[in-house]
Amino acid sequence: MFSFLSTFFFCFVITSTLSNAQSNSGKETLAPFQINNKLPSFDIRLLDSVSLLNSHSIASGKPSIFILFSPDCDHCAALSKEIKNRATLFDSVNLWMLSPPMPFAEVKKFSIISGIAQLPNVVVGIDMNFFFGSFFRVTTVPFVVIYDQDKKWRKVIKDLNKLDDLVTEIKKL
Repeated sequence: MFSFLSTFFFCFVITSTLSNAQSNSGKETLAPFQINNKLPSFDIRLLDSVSLLNSHSIASGKPSIFILFSPDCDHCAALSKEIKNRATLFDSVNLWMLSPPMPFAEVKKFSIISGIAQLPNVVVGIDMNFFFGSFFRVTTVPFVVIYDQDKKWRKVIKDLNKLDDLVTEIKKL
């Protein structure tokens, strides 16, 4: 009898464990942003290398576009210059240019050369903990994430090729 109960208990535990693993596996394959569509809290180190801005301090009322870039990415540089040249298309949004952890000098040089930081509605910073990249499972740059005026996630654009694709999405907000 003991052997039967032991076997039954063992089978019950294994079955429960496997069924829980299967039910959780669906969520494990989703990126965190697909589970919670609200703008997460993360810190952005500004280019003065001292100031820190938390994403929760971003005011509601205007859509926010986050572009993860790398200072050594030619596509990112071209995109930044094109945004600057067509700046009026972005007057209705806040634009956040985020670099993964990189030396401040490289990110600052990128922002100066592209002229992107001169725009009044653009903030260039560094995601020192690569929270944003992990949260969205970024695998390539430029990587664009759009949040609406209520800080709710609306769209991810991986490997943005044409600025017009981004402009089209802005017009939908």
